[in-house]
Amino acid sequence: MESINRNRPNDGIQKQSELSTLIGKTQESIASGKSFSRPSEAPSSWLEISSLGRKAAIEDSWLNNIGRAAIMAQQAESSLDTIASGAIRAKELVILANNSTLSATDRDVIALELESLRDQFKQLVQAKDSYGGDLFHTGDPIKMRVDANVLVTPSPNLQSVALSIDVDGGTSDLDTIMDDMINAVRTGTTADRATQLGRTDSLVNHFSNLIANQGLLVNRLDQQEDRLQKSQLTSTERRSVLENTDVTEAISRFQSLLVNLEAAQRLYAQSNSTSLIRLIG
Repeated sequence: MESINRNRPNDGIQKQSELSTLIGKTQESIASGKSFSRPSEAPSSWLEISSLGRKAAIEDSWLNNIGRAAIMAQQAESSLDTIASGAIRAKELVILANNSTLSATDRDVIALELESLRDQFKQLVQAKDSYGGDLFHTGDPIKMRVDANVLVTPSPNLQSVALSIDVDGGTSDLDTIMDDMINAVRTGTTADRATQLGRTDSLVNHFSNLIANQGLLVNRLDQQEDRLQKSQLTSTERRSVLENTDVTEAISRFQSLLVNLEAAQRLYAQSNSTSLIRLIG
């Protein structure tokens, strides 16, 4: 007698096996919340997710740089603002000292306050940043990368802050400017003090420009941080679409697969029964 097993429709068995495998994967997807568990199950999605992961890692490093740069930039802005306010006060003191009714003692008191401002300026330009380095360092400006083709300088270097200030058609350093101012107030003539008054204007303008540049930098860092955060949010949403299971769609697919499997099983049973009858007959 010819074996029944040799006459079973292999394609029916194969279809049931495939449907059972798909049902199992769909159940796993619903239970785990992940649309696939191995790269081979969704190669294109896996490649895109990998690319998004690398992009997120790079943007994280840029965001870290922005955070550090912002702290330094704000600290520099605060220090420059304090010096600018001191420069305005110095101008007021020079104007006061040029009053012909003041005595030498009065001018000495004014000179003492100017010395206090000079010492404060010296401390500010030599201050350390929050990370232990010089806030206004010597040499080339420090640059930090905050995007693929974007480098920023969180704070100006010492040269541009205190060592190269435009005065009288040339340049001078902050200490020298303040020393000359103090000497003119304490022992100089009316003409000497008038000359120093023009220098105070240069000093105020110098630090006002530095503050304006720092303000632009802080705003730029804020905008760049916002752009990167939005980019990361978009990447996270896209990764979620690729990686996470759409439960509603998965349940619908699961139910459809069950119906197809039941139909395949009925068809297989009918076909197998017919083959048996033919074999017996």
